[in-house]
Amino acid sequence: MVLSPLALALLLSTALAAAPVGPNLFIAGDGFTLEQALADAAAQRTAQDPPGYKILVTGDEVRRLVTARATPDVTDLVRKARESGAAVLVCGKDLKALGLGPADLLPGVVAVRGYIPYDSSKIEDWERKLPRAPDRKSMAVCAVD
Repeated sequence: MVLSPLALALLLSTALAAAPVGPNLFIAGDGFTLEQALADAAAQRTAQDPPGYKILVTGDEVRRLVTARATPDVTDLVRKARESGAAVLVCGKDLKALGLGPADLLPGVVAVRGYIPYDSSKIEDWERKLPRAPDRKSMAVCAVD
């Protein structure tokens, strides 16, 4: 079966429009704790989901992932999350707001960057070097204003 160019374009645009923006992404912060995000992941993920998922930690919840401040409960929670397939991510802009950097985070927690502003003088060199957030939703959440 050969598709006409119009049919192929329509098929591709429909497939792209239906693609999830941030699959397997759970966000802690802005009123949701790390525990709530992990509980949501456990409750909402199904056997059909890929084994890996992402926990993006933002705002005040980031403080809990700083090595110098982390309690044993938080350290254990991060360890269990990673063992279950979670990538635990923190927005670089939130680290910067706390006067911290990626080296201040618990082992296994990764700082990521969002969209870079047009005026790149708003971000520091270390922020620019961070890996990009893994999808459009987290890129937007981690974007520097």
